Amino acid sequence: MELNKDKLPIIFEAMNKNDADAWIIMGRETIMKSEPVLPVLGDLSFIIATTLVFTRDKCIAIVSPLDVEAYKTIEGIDEVREYPGTMEDTIYEVLSELGVKRLALNISSSDSAADGLTVGMYRRLQRVLDRLETKPEVISAFPIISEVRGRKTASQIELIRDCVVQADKYLRSLPEVCHEGMTSLEVFNYLQEVAFRDGYTMSWAESQCPSVSCDPNVPQGHSGLTDTPLVKGCTVNIDYGVKKNGYCSDLQRMYYVLKDDEEDAPEEVKKAFYLVRDAIDAARRFMMPGVTGFRVDQIARHMIVDEGFDSWNAALGHQVGHVTHDGGTILANRRPRYNKPELIDTPLQVGNVFTIEPGIEIPQGRIGIEEDVVLTEQGAEFLCPRQEELILIRLQ
Repeated sequence: MELNKDKLPIIFEAMNKNDADAWIIMGRETIMKSEPVLPVLGDLSFIIATTLVFTRDKCIAIVSPLDVEAYKTIEGIDEVREYPGTMEDTIYEVLSELGVKRLALNISSSDSAADGLTVGMYRRLQRVLDRLETKPEVISAFPIISEVRGRKTASQIELIRDCVVQADKYLRSLPEVCHEGMTSLEVFNYLQEVAFRDGYTMSWAESQCPSVSCDPNVPQGHSGLTDTPLVKGCTVNIDYGVKKNGYCSDLQRMYYVLKDDEEDAPEEVKKAFYLVRDAIDAARRFMMPGVTGFRVDQIARHMIVDEGFDSWNAALGHQVGHVTHDGGTILANRRPRYNKPELIDTPLQVGNVFTIEPGIEIPQGRIGIEEDVVLTEQGAEFLCPRQEELILIRLQ
């Protein structure tokens, strides 16, 4: 196991910024019951009950006698405490010595990435807190985890970029294999096969990645694939991402299936496509460190609504990288499920990687493009060449 030392300065900075004296990460058998923040911190997993305690300048590991020597070899862990009796007793000793006044725990009603503390472990910890002479104020570790997950390092960004570039390449190659009678299942199989051939896996569940929408009469959403023929005169929307080395991408590309007598897509289809394309670029150009996700969302949303289209029932974008929906701040409006200050009113930061994915409905199908961008000091940059024109499909 190893700790990603590049994340330590981010942890300590976030601890100080949020006035947290200690951040506790507890778990056991985390391969069975995931603690989402552990893979972000490095190649870490817990087997026997284990606790990491981060202060504003060091990391303490509280481990079983069986694991003591192994944890001593992990760079970045400053102190290893063996619990000879119960883990709770040693946690009590550490918290008492530190004099913790504000304690951050992995509990959040807004973000699954910051909600890794199980009920059983919380109850064990509560017994510790009840024993303390001075009880600390318990706060959510969401703002700390949001920074640790969201502020990608240069090496992490390059691994994400590789996945973005590869997914885009596979998506753009699709017209080469399209034929009369081709179905969404064949498209699905093709995009999986080319990725697997090159050593990539899918960004999300293999039964659902990619999502292939090729008939406007087929319901959309996060579900298994419906085997539907490609329809001439209709759009095809594909939501797809690949994963490798612990990082992933998330893109959507738009296609139009030409009728036999067509050489180009109809003007109304191209107009809708260009509107979505330009709304993405306007949002990207507005994105700067310190801007909030709500304000970014409004740029694209108003462009589309002002042209007479409905406001789409989703966020404009989410963070991506470690997993497809990477937690932390998002780009969204004030719909009830997004209207939480920590999600949409927290300033964006350098190193954040976001999708930008507005969508509109037209009679020929859904128009949805999704691009991945990284936020730098100068603004947001596309991680691969953006889609600027509809990809035309001629069924042979």
